[in-house]
Amino acid sequence: MLHRRLLTSLDSASPLMLVEAVYGSGTRSALRQWEERGGHRDGELRMLFDARRLPVEPRAIVQLLWSALRHRISYDLPDLPQDDAQLRGAVVRALQDVRRPMTLAIHEAEQLSARGLAVLLPLLDGGVRLVVAGYDLGHLRAEVQARGIYYSTLDDRDVWLDRTEMHRLLAERGVELSAEALTSLHRATLGHPGAVLASLASMPVEVEAGLVTRDRALAAFLVDQPLLGRTGRFARFFRRAAHLPRFTVEDAEALSDGGDALADLRRLHDLGMGSMVWHPGMRRRVFRWTESIRQVVLRAISASPGEKDDAADRVVDIARATGDRELLMSMHLAAGEIDEAEELLSEWIWDLLPNAMTPLWTPLIRISPLALVERPALLAARLRLGADRRRSPVSVRAAQQALVLRLSAPGAGTPWARSGALAYALALALHIGDREQMIEIFTRARALVADLVASEAVEAIGGREVSELLFLADTAFRSGNTIPAAEIARFAVQVMEVDPQRLDPLGERLDFARRLILHDHRARGLEDVFDASVLLAGTQFLRHDCDIVVAGMALMWEALDEGRFEDADAHLRAASDRLAVPELWPILQHMRAHLAILRRAMEEFEGYVRAYELSTLAVPGPFAQGAHSQIQRVADFLSRHAGRPVPSPGYLPVTPMPGQPFYPRTEFTVHLMEALYAVREDRVPAARTALADAAALTARRRLGLYPLAHATSEELRALREIAEDVPGGERLRLDQAHAIAGALNRPTLEISGREREVLDHLRRGATNPQMAKAMFVSVNTVKFHRANLMRKLGASNRDELLHEASVRGL
Repeated sequence: MLHRRLLTSLDSASPLMLVEAVYGSGTRSALRQWEERGGHRDGELRMLFDARRLPVEPRAIVQLLWSALRHRISYDLPDLPQDDAQLRGAVVRALQDVRRPMTLAIHEAEQLSARGLAVLLPLLDGGVRLVVAGYDLGHLRAEVQARGIYYSTLDDRDVWLDRTEMHRLLAERGVELSAEALTSLHRATLGHPGAVLASLASMPVEVEAGLVTRDRALAAFLVDQPLLGRTGRFARFFRRAAHLPRFTVEDAEALSDGGDALADLRRLHDLGMGSMVWHPGMRRRVFRWTESIRQVVLRAISASPGEKDDAADRVVDIARATGDRELLMSMHLAAGEIDEAEELLSEWIWDLLPNAMTPLWTPLIRISPLALVERPALLAARLRLGADRRRSPVSVRAAQQALVLRLSAPGAGTPWARSGALAYALALALHIGDREQMIEIFTRARALVADLVASEAVEAIGGREVSELLFLADTAFRSGNTIPAAEIARFAVQVMEVDPQRLDPLGERLDFARRLILHDHRARGLEDVFDASVLLAGTQFLRHDCDIVVAGMALMWEALDEGRFEDADAHLRAASDRLAVPELWPILQHMRAHLAILRRAMEEFEGYVRAYELSTLAVPGPFAQGAHSQIQRVADFLSRHAGRPVPSPGYLPVTPMPGQPFYPRTEFTVHLMEALYAVREDRVPAARTALADAAALTARRRLGLYPLAHATSEELRALREIAEDVPGGERLRLDQAHAIAGALNRPTLEISGREREVLDHLRRGATNPQMAKAMFVSVNTVKFHRANLMRKLGASNRDELLHEASVRGL
């Protein structure tokens, strides 16, 4: 029996049961089975009616019911009274006299009129159970709640098939799938019978191979189903909501015609259309569609005949009322209102650029970059979307033409307008891949911004100009030039702190600029100038790509300075996972390559180096931002391991801050290495001098000891003894360097895949039996791999094994 769970649920003792499920769920078939097999109560009488075939007049409905009862039972029912006022009482008394369990089921109940509902609900007083099934029962639920009638509900997921039932359905059609293919099909269809059969009919090969996806299964089902053309409140809500890639509860209320918006949202979620997520910019939870599914629904809506909906107008009204500029931008683009979209984006260029909310920009992807040459804001957004992120010929040609326009009239407009034009020009030059042009543009832009901030022109700055400043800093950081990005961020902070309410209305700009500065200070070994516990709290809620990377890099430097290489890489990995194309961020790939060496993950190293070389515009040679920069040393370090010259990421010019060392981290590294070389040559006074110079630098910031990864334990012990006689030597924390000492000199340890699995389980505290169960092997096999690990790492117990594995970067 196919719907075993549903049939059992229908035998509930609840006097009124509502079964609300989308079409194709097999509800009608299940109700027919339920009617035919009889009830669990002695002599229960079951009758099923289609609401579409019920008469309109209440008396006619009662007469139909009365006629059906007379044919099904031997009890002699009385004739119905002619007076309609007496009809209800007479029916209730007659049903009570029957003294036989009775259940009445109504299918397609959304077609039931209010008058018909008024006839059926009083039957409950006569001891009749009601089962009411349909696609959209919101109106009936509201009526029942208003009358205070107790009821239970079965929803979509209760009606759909589990894996066992789905296997039975396929077996009835002579189809036998592997366990993996069955699981894949169930995941794609959620067990919806109609989607299962539609997938089987339209793509049998993919079904057998386990390659069916959620969007393709839905598309196959919607080809022949009237799901989106149905009338009813939820159907209208469904169609309207599909025009919004994401929306709030307030938006849902505006779309739901005064219905239960929360119930509608919950149902969309249960149908697998999307999920509720936190939106950092709006500071609230929103429902976000799975974009591939939304596109299927939109195609089905456009292909469905029926009433003309006012969804687009409603969405625009909602966006304007709530100040949702992302949504308003999307609707302008969808409606072909390009000029309106350009004006809006120009005012909020950094705030609105495509990030995690890419689905809102789907209409822009359909526009060729060449059509946006004279609209720099939309072109800047378009170049961050789709395949054009990788410099397609069309996008490069569009960027070249737009760049000429931006630079052709340098004297036009106000000084701040010229600054904004240069910000767009830098983004265009980056996309083109013109390094020399970027250097020239940034040099002009930085000088102009510095003059404006120091002059009376700063009084004329507004929100638009601040957004363009951050766009300039964002572009510089994307190109791998972190120090120039921080320079622009300092100008932005300087002007925003004067009037943050006006210049940072969304509360994101100032924190982003401060994070850029915080990262710059940490990268160069300077003290934190802002409260990092505030700026780096809740980084998982950041929504701008650049902000995500900046925060991850700032956290990375802290972990690196503490010798926690795995944690440092974890911060960068977390940032990468949230980016559409992390390989397009040179500084991210550059530092991940460096950490791969320190973690001894050489199998990852080459991938990061190649990704960096493909994304950067830098060329091998002296570092443009300081002759002895730490970044230059990192590049040299990478070059030795890569076996070829690896360029440093920075190439835009920078202006050192007066009264501050340019790169204390570099000086600290140089002094540590000088001390190490002096110890190796038994030059104790020189080692003491170098350690004293290094200790003096730690007054600003506690810097990392990772340069000592080249040292042996004996050399580190000698350095510690010398440091005891150095003023401030305790600040060097050389006692913490034992975990990394000699790490790069140890031979690479080869462990098998199974041994790595055992090591991962041990880290999580698993026992041998637990590991055996998780790995689908015997306990003796687990003991074998564990013994091999102990032997290879020279450990005698679990704690030693985990410690040695951590030291070796395993």
